[in-house]
Amino acid sequence: MKFNILAVVLLVLSSASYAADETVVTQKDTKSLSVTIYNHGTGLVKDTRTVPLRSGRNTLSFAGISAHIQPETALISGNGLRVLEQNFNFDLLSRNSLLQKYTGRNIKVITTNPATGAEKTETAKVLSADNGLILKIGDRIETDFSGRLVFPDIPANLREKPTLTMDISANAGGKQDLQLTYLTSGLTWKADYVAKMNKTETAVDLSGWVTLTNTSGADYENADIQFVAGEVNRVKPRAYGVRMMAAKSAMNDMVAEQAMEEESLMDYHLYSLGRKSSIMSNQTKQLALLSAFSVPAKKEYRFDNIVNSYGYGPKIYKSRSASVKLSFENSKKSNMGMPVPAGTIRVYKNDSKGRVFFVGEDSVRHTPENEKINLTLGEAFDVTAEGKETANTKTGKNSWDASYELVFKNATENPVSVDYYQTFPNQWTISGSDIGKKETSTQNKWTVKIPAKGKTVLTYKVKIKGRD
Repeated sequence: MKFNILAVVLLVLSSASYAADETVVTQKDTKSLSVTIYNHGTGLVKDTRTVPLRSGRNTLSFAGISAHIQPETALISGNGLRVLEQNFNFDLLSRNSLLQKYTGRNIKVITTNPATGAEKTETAKVLSADNGLILKIGDRIETDFSGRLVFPDIPANLREKPTLTMDISANAGGKQDLQLTYLTSGLTWKADYVAKMNKTETAVDLSGWVTLTNTSGADYENADIQFVAGEVNRVKPRAYGVRMMAAKSAMNDMVAEQAMEEESLMDYHLYSLGRKSSIMSNQTKQLALLSAFSVPAKKEYRFDNIVNSYGYGPKIYKSRSASVKLSFENSKKSNMGMPVPAGTIRVYKNDSKGRVFFVGEDSVRHTPENEKINLTLGEAFDVTAEGKETANTKTGKNSWDASYELVFKNATENPVSVDYYQTFPNQWTISGSDIGKKETSTQNKWTVKIPAKGKTVLTYKVKIKGRD
């Protein structure tokens, strides 16, 4: 169906459609606001508003809350209060919701004579608004009405904004600061980092950002913003419409002195912005998380399992490139030393003329203090390796002796060192001129030095003994 301009004219103030004894508590009444955001799109909102109360029963309507509130998690805190009943009204005022509520009822319609400009007002009955507007005007049925619609009032259960209504009992009257706490979906955050390598590739400058996205349908103005890193368990029940059941949660406030301050919270880490900020509905915002300069870093070349050591597979293994690894310690000694939330680290480096180039990225898990951050940046074009199995002798049903030759090549103008990790099954023993180092019960490591514009050949024998 098609409308020209649909003008909804309301003949009474919207507040008049609410219950006569209802106290509407708007965002203008907010005294303080705190938003704590967890992984996977869950937010904890603590909204303190100044409310006038009467002794006895009060009906309070909190307007401007999240459209994706999980109402069963709502908690009101105040002195001498008892909650009797609460309702979440998410049927919001719109053209379509008005038509739905007025189905079977009369409204006014206004048409304009295009030749004279004279307006004509008639009474119309809304027959249907589900699959297009159908009106009965006098003795005719209109299905493509092009005039204006006039509604006499707003139905009591339609609100301009998502509203949580509570019936409470107060021991005494007077103004009181009440804190409304609830969980909501539609608030997400992720961490992103930028690492700039120095000329010698021995250190990085690291900066971190938190990217916050608000699709909850509410504005959070002048709020204390916090983030929780770590996997908080959530119940995953059946979904009911767009809302789901949720476990209740509580958080402790803290005051940050820097751009983002961190503290332990049970088995998680809580980050707090050291100032108030606003995140509006349908907005993405970036906040500084951390900065660290001259962090000692180590660039490595690595190969894994160039050949197959499980007694089967090809005899010749084609050339492959080395993985480029970058690692650094998350410690105070390395100019860092705060838990790093999971995210993506993007690495840059200047060329010989000082121009910045992107050289790789990798994801990082939640990394506690004093643990190493390991990144895989890509594959080295000029550092390669190939291998072959030179002998294989069966010594039992699940045992064999095998010999291998691996050739490591370096096409750069500088000597390089590569780490080679090989996995073995069952019980194993290495022999040869270079036996490397046993890293784990299933893995051996060799450090291979390759001259500039040259190659290095590694040969070894392995004795595999299984249960025969």
